Amino acid sequence: MGKKIRVNGIKLSHELIHINILPKSDKRNFNERFLRSMAENRINLPFLSYSAINRRVQGSFCIAAEDSGRLNQILALDPPLKESVECISPVGSVSLFPHNFSLKLFGCLMHVFGKACLPLYGMAASLSALTVTTDFHLLDRAIELLKPHISLPPNHAPFEPQIRIKSI
Repeated sequence: MGKKIRVNGIKLSHELIHINILPKSDKRNFNERFLRSMAENRINLPFLSYSAINRRVQGSFCIAAEDSGRLNQILALDPPLKESVECISPVGSVSLFPHNFSLKLFGCLMHVFGKACLPLYGMAASLSALTVTTDFHLLDRAIELLKPHISLPPNHAPFEPQIRIKSI
């Protein structure tokens, strides 16, 4: 792929559950109901992404794997919401912090994941990070496959998360 892409850091998440809200009709906003339930039950969403096709909005979210019991309780109390939810687990996220962001990093990420047949469940971008979700047990492999294409600073932080943020 040529010259290495400069990246300021990479962070891996703890084990997560990827949740897709797949609306069955245009009339009900299950994304809003889901988000309200998460807020009321103080469940953090370390990953949130929306896509829209015509009038249907699909939400993709991640929660900590340790919150799966509370998620199941919430869904048991709301059968119509439960019918619209798809859960994929265990997953994890890879967040890359590009230097002077360019689309080259996005293209590299798609190339590496596609060539290695790594599943890509979600993607989100901000001004400072590009985050993708994949199978949790493949996080280290994803990093190893990306290393030949990126340049990290010599003093970059550890890949694994050092702290865990929890709502109280």
